[in-house]
Amino acid sequence: MNSKIRKKVISSILLCTICVYSTPIFAFTKDETVYSKVDGKGENYQTIVSTHLENEEELEIINDISDLLKIENTNGEEEFSKEGSSLIWKADKKDIYYQGESQKELPIECHVKYELNGKEMEPEEILGKSGHVKITIEYQNKEEHMVNINGKEEKMYTPFIVVAGTILKNDVNKNIKISNGKVINDGSKTFLMGIAMPGLEESLRIKQNDIEIPKDIEITMDASKFELGNIITFVTPKILEEKDLNFLDKIDNIYDKVNTLEQASTQIQEGSIALTEGTSQLASGTEQLKEGSNTAYNGAKQIKAEVAKAGDQLTNDKSEALDVNMLNAIGKQAKQTAILSKEQKAQIGAQAQAVATQTIEGQKVVIGQQAASQVANLKLTAEQKQNIAVNVKMALEANENYKSLPTEQQGIILQFSQNSAITAAEATAVETAKQVANKTAQQVAEQVAGQVANNTAQLVAQEVATQTAETTAKTVAKQVANEVKAKAQNQVASQMSILGEGLNQLTAGLNNLKEGTSSLQSGANELDEGANTLAQGVKSFNEEGIKKICNYINGDIKDVSERIEKLEELSKEYNNFTMLNGENNGNVKFIIIMDAIKKQENEDNTKNKVVLPTEKEKEEKK
Repeated sequence: MNSKIRKKVISSILLCTICVYSTPIFAFTKDETVYSKVDGKGENYQTIVSTHLENEEELEIINDISDLLKIENTNGEEEFSKEGSSLIWKADKKDIYYQGESQKELPIECHVKYELNGKEMEPEEILGKSGHVKITIEYQNKEEHMVNINGKEEKMYTPFIVVAGTILKNDVNKNIKISNGKVINDGSKTFLMGIAMPGLEESLRIKQNDIEIPKDIEITMDASKFELGNIITFVTPKILEEKDLNFLDKIDNIYDKVNTLEQASTQIQEGSIALTEGTSQLASGTEQLKEGSNTAYNGAKQIKAEVAKAGDQLTNDKSEALDVNMLNAIGKQAKQTAILSKEQKAQIGAQAQAVATQTIEGQKVVIGQQAASQVANLKLTAEQKQNIAVNVKMALEANENYKSLPTEQQGIILQFSQNSAITAAEATAVETAKQVANKTAQQVAEQVAGQVANNTAQLVAQEVATQTAETTAKTVAKQVANEVKAKAQNQVASQMSILGEGLNQLTAGLNNLKEGTSSLQSGANELDEGANTLAQGVKSFNEEGIKKICNYINGDIKDVSERIEKLEELSKEYNNFTMLNGENNGNVKFIIIMDAIKKQENEDNTKNKVVLPTEKEKEEKK
């Protein structure tokens, strides 16, 4: 059932359940019809109440109460007396009909809005204009109550059914439509009737997406020289008969079953979730097993190939056991162990030095003469000569005999003395240098020969020791390694042959495992997909079906059922508009007459007074 049909069905059921009166027997029944005259915008300016006292017990005296003004009998000669709000009628076993004016506020107010081509206008502004007209009549329920619903104080309204109607001429109006109602066209005129239930949506707390409960009526038309006749609105607080509420008792019996259903459905959903978790783990495990078996099979194949390859290489390997780097490392280590100690070096050096000293002893004279000959041509420097000349001059100038000589002689003596001193100094320096060079050369030759022999002997001894150790270590290591390699190759080749046979068996077994895990994974995936499909179906069935039904029954339906019961109580309570004795029953309905929007024919342009027909006139018209 689509949402539109569902809304209409629910709306129809709701309307049907609140459209029946119940009339228990009391001393008398007070039936009121409230006529309200409103202007074109819905503002009330006159209210007259017509009352019928139904004298079921054929009472002689009827004690009534009323707050009406200007009360008058409208069908008979029965008299009454009034004290405050008390009315005492001399009924003489007859029904009483009377009317009066009321200044009370109506329980239902209406507000009317006019639009021409989408622009809002006042009634007098739109009169006589042409275009697309939209009239919105919004009804407001003023009968607000706070009631207890499932332990909470909630706002609810007395349920009123509002039916509004009017007549439009077809010659000046086209495309006539009304919301929430019916349009009847007899060719020359169109009858419109719409329905509204203000406050009912708030009372039932029904979301608009679930059901449409109108609280206003819209009339649209394409008008030519717009005018509007009276719009008549009929309002009544409808009540439900008890037999119409029997279904609520049946709903109470369903609640326990619904809770059991919800619990069972939840358990099924939880079980399906657990199943999917298990199948997911199984599928994941088989996937891992498949990957592991493939990896193991591929690894075994690779190991088998590498073992075979290594066996061939080992059998055919004729290379040296130790490579150059290994031999160099062994030689380096041997060289480090062959380093001479300080005592060994000192002993070798002393022996070499003693030999060198004995060898150089016969060569000392020659070495000294060679050194002396190298200084035979020794000359004084200019600075040394200058210093000698200065010293000679100072010595002469200190001599008194020299100072007494003429200056010319002093110059000759000075020059001669300086030259002689320089020549003597040079000769002495050469001779002294020869002697020093001879002696020094012999000493240095002896010392150097001994030291060089010492150092050279130590270096040569160390070099010979390390070189011998390195060469010997490399030779021995190479020979031993090659012999060990040959023996190891034979043993390893034998073991690798046995390993190869085992790897053949392993790869064959792993291949069988790989093929088996592929089949297992395929089945596990199908099982997992089936479990997920089942879980999704169960989840959808539980959450979208069972839970929504249970929530709707335990929540919305239960809540709505209690609200309907409260509405029935409020409907019964609203049984009069004026006043009513508690021991009597009452009924009330309202007729709201909205002024026509037409050109006024009377000169004073005043509103016509509402004149209600008497009961006698009603009978005569029948």
